[in-house]
Amino acid sequence: MHHSGSEETSRQDAAAAKVLLLRRWSDMPQHLQFNPHILTGYRPLMTIRQCLGSLFYIHNETVNILTHGFAILYMLVTVPYLLPWNTKGTLVGILSWCHLIGAVSPWVGSFLYHLFMNVNYDEVLYRTLLKVDMIGIWLCQSFGAIPMMAAAVHCLADNVWYCCIFIYCSLSMWGLLKAMTARSPWERRLCFAPLFLMRMLVMTLRCFGIGGGSPEALIHIILQDLIAVIGATIGALRIPEKWIPGRLDLVLNSHNVMHVMVVLAVCSMHTATLNDLAWMSDPSTCNGTSSLLLSPGRNEL
Repeated sequence: MHHSGSEETSRQDAAAAKVLLLRRWSDMPQHLQFNPHILTGYRPLMTIRQCLGSLFYIHNETVNILTHGFAILYMLVTVPYLLPWNTKGTLVGILSWCHLIGAVSPWVGSFLYHLFMNVNYDEVLYRTLLKVDMIGIWLCQSFGAIPMMAAAVHCLADNVWYCCIFIYCSLSMWGLLKAMTARSPWERRLCFAPLFLMRMLVMTLRCFGIGGGSPEALIHIILQDLIAVIGATIGALRIPEKWIPGRLDLVLNSHNVMHVMVVLAVCSMHTATLNDLAWMSDPSTCNGTSSLLLSPGRNEL
């Protein structure tokens, strides 16, 4: 009896050790074979508990998980204490909530996707996790950008202000619908293109001093989209690992680089938003723009 029990324990230990052996690209299910230049370091199909355990050893998703896991903790610990929650005027309070949601959501979605992408259920669950990741990105692109949009047209007439916000929200809903039905990485990236183009339009107006916005925020607004576009392009082109397949499986591959650059982009968004919210909290910000002056009642929404 005792000998039989020892054999069973040994078999279980051997099975557990086998689960932890990292796999090659060719060993993975087809839905997890999305980068043929990453040849090794793949986790096998696992239970949820085993996926959680993979936080404590190195594999080719470790950098992707940890970069966004640490970003979640940083944003939740620091952002709520930096936003002007107590500023008089409901609008700035609403925009503060938009920023908090936009700054945290992409990390939550991406963390869950990369940690549990190899759960041993079926491809349907993987597609669901991918949609969770996309919703997080969408919340950042929509809610996270609304404070910047609001500041950029803050000194325009009320009807123009409401029109700009309505158009951006409408494009956001269109982008969400497209993101939920996208079938390729390029489709998922392009569904946010209209939002990006509208941000570029209001940023151009801002560069010419039309509409409003904190002068100190402008450089960070430029950086937030520039860094994000560069990161997305690197991810789409799969460089540098396509030049040296198998050499960057665990670190410094395109997805790792993209994750780091996205974190830097949201840090720029965070800095720009803090400057814009402080700027909008000052009732004298629109002095000198009398022809397009904001109605004084908007901050009392």
